[in-house]
Formats: sequence, structure tokens, C-alpha cells
Amino acid sequence: MSLADEHANISDDPAEQPDVETILNDDIDFDAVVRLNHWQSPSEYYQTVPERTQAVVSSVVASDERLRDELRYEYLPRLLEEETLLAWKRADADYINLLRQKFLLAGKVVAADATISRYETLSLVGAQIAISRVGYHQRSPNQYASNLMYWGQEVPKQPTAKEVVDALRSRGKKLKEKLPSLVLDALSKYMERRVLLEVPEGTFKFIQGPMFPHAMLSGLGYRHAMMTCLDLIAQLIDDGNYATIVSKDSHRDLELLGIALDAGEYLIVRDGVEVLNAYLYGDGADGSKANYTSQPVEKYGGKSQLQVFGDFQKQYGPKVVQGILRAHPMSRPYVFYCNRDRVDEAVHLLLADAAHTGPRGFPLLLDLADQYCSGAFKASEYTSRMNAEFARAAGGSGLYQSERTTRD
Repeated sequence: MSLADEHANISDDPAEQPDVETILNDDIDFDAVVRLNHWQSPSEYYQTVPERTQAVVSSVVASDERLRDELRYEYLPRLLEEETLLAWKRADADYINLLRQKFLLAGKVVAADATISRYETLSLVGAQIAISRVGYHQRSPNQYASNLMYWGQEVPKQPTAKEVVDALRSRGKKLKEKLPSLVLDALSKYMERRVLLEVPEGTFKFIQGPMFPHAMLSGLGYRHAMMTCLDLIAQLIDDGNYATIVSKDSHRDLELLGIALDAGEYLIVRDGVEVLNAYLYGDGADGSKANYTSQPVEKYGGKSQLQVFGDFQKQYGPKVVQGILRAHPMSRPYVFYCNRDRVDEAVHLLLADAAHTGPRGFPLLLDLADQYCSGAFKASEYTSRMNAEFARAAGGSGLYQSERTTRD
């Protein structure tokens, strides 16, 4: 996977990728679109687009309201009766306020977030990862205590002349990259969880993203990092004081189901066994599934990837649940994960902190962690520093800069 986007600060987790292209792919007639009569001049565009957009959006909102009513009053009760859903509940406002005072504002809840900055030239790839951990301090959401960790590495590609010529002759064989994005994503998600486990016992932990990130489950090929990653997730589950919330989930059915919820309501959809099964066998979203083998791996004590995954799924899958919550009448629903025996506490803490963001309906601590992390280690600053060093070493040459950065 290329690291060419120097300014990117995005996750490669499938759960956080947009599905715009996927949905449009089914509805676009390529040959029709490329006909010139379907393209407009700026004057024509700005005359027609407001009315056309207003009509489409109004129609969609009305359709979603009908869908919400049908889901809420017809299908949710039926799904509960069938046990397709495990629970449908409304949060207790008094319990939310109690947890806000006793835990959130007392500094007994922390959140972590990571930011990844990438750099690439013709002869070098590099990356920096910053991890932040924040919690409220002195009984005010306007004051918080923070910690920040940083790691960075630059790796020369060091191609030989023979490799360059061989790649040219092969008509498509690429020169090998280093620091692939999946590894960086796994590192960032691992360290987010690790810094949270280093807080005092009993501290509750907020994490942004799925409970079982794709990068951490993958094993990272020849690196055989699956057991290392699963052991850390297991520690988090054994601790129990956590909740993860997903800002953008890849399962459109879950998010659409969530529009049936009123503010302060939540659903429990499935347990971790089913979630991990979806990863192992493919969930139908894109047809992909885990690429595990039955080959024994020395680093795993002679167990195969399938055995390591199966052992973890059997022991820890039943302890985790996946749900959907909605914090505010004007907010979107969010998918969350927590321990099966801590659902009420986890949901009420998420809702207590989400109340600090109003109509956004997303926990404020996670916003603070993200802003603190990305503000302290901006991707643009990393790119500028590396460009400056290359310009110095190369006598001012722009050879090592991307075309994009030479515009700035």
C-alpha cells in the first residue's frame, strides 16, 4: 500500500472508510455521464443545483422518517422477540448525572487517540505516530490533564540500479515499499490501548474505533504480530473498564437501524463471537475475509493463525457486546462496544460525556484527545521539516519533494 499521501491522517481500518464510491458504483451509468450534455458550465450549475439538491435532500429526509417509524414501531419489537437484538433500553438520566459527577469530572475516565503522519520521497519513506491520553481535571470539562507519546522513523528505500531496471523490464513489477500503512495502523491502535491500560486501577477508558480493529487482527504477515495484539485486547477485556465508540462504521445496516432510536436510547445487537465470525468469514460488505492459514507458526508456540484466533474468539468473544446508541435528538447514532457485564455503566458514561458536545452527540474526551494529539504533532509540520532537511542536504533541490508540496 502506498504511503504517497504526505498530508494524510486517516485510518486504514475498513470500518472508518467512506462508502460513497461503493454506493455510487451501482447507480452510475458511465457512458451516459461522460456525454457532454450531462456537464454544465458554472453559470448553469449554480442556477440549477440549489433547487435540485433541495429536492433530493428533502425527499431523503422524508424517506428516512418513514424508515425510522417502520423500524421503531414494527421491526424493533419483532427483532427483540426473535432475539435478533439482545436489548433495547433507555438510559437513566439520574445515573448519567451520577457517573458524570463521580467518574468523569473526578478524573476517573480517560480517553486516548493517535495520529499518523506519513512522508515519502523517491528514496525514503517515513512516519510519525503520536498518542495522547486525556482526562478531566478539577471537576470541570474545561480543564483536563494530558499525556503525550511520540514515535517516528524514517527508512531509506535504497533501491539498486538493477532493481530499477528489473522493475522497468517487468512492465509492472513494483519496487518494494517499507513501513506499510497496515503496520502503522496496527501500531497506533495498539499504543492507544496500551497507554490506557497504564492508568490507575478502576479508571474507565474511552477508545475511538472498533473493539477488534482489522489491523490488530490481521497478524501483519511475516511479522506474526497477532498474538501480541490479541493479548493486549484480552487485557482490556479482562480489565472491563472500557467502552469503544466508532465515529464511522462500515456496517450501514447498523447505522440505519440506529436512526430508529430516540435520544438516550441504545440497542445491543450481537456479541463478540458474531463480530469476530464476520471478520473470519466475511460479513458481506465487500466480500473480504481473514486470510489466516493452518500452518504452524513458531512465534505462536507452534499454533497456526486459525488456532490463535479461535482460542481468542472462544475465550473473549462472549465477554464483548456490540451496540448502537444515540445521545442527542439532533445527533447521529454511533456503534459502540463494551463488556457484556458492564453495558449499563459503559453506555451511561458515554452518554454523560457526549452531553458535553450537544447536538454532536460524541464523547468530548475523545474529541480532546484527537485535537491535542493532532495539534501537537501536525502532519504538515512533519512534512515541512522533512522537506527542509532534504532541501538542505540536496543544495536546495526540489527532487525530493512531491509536486503537491512545491505549490505551497
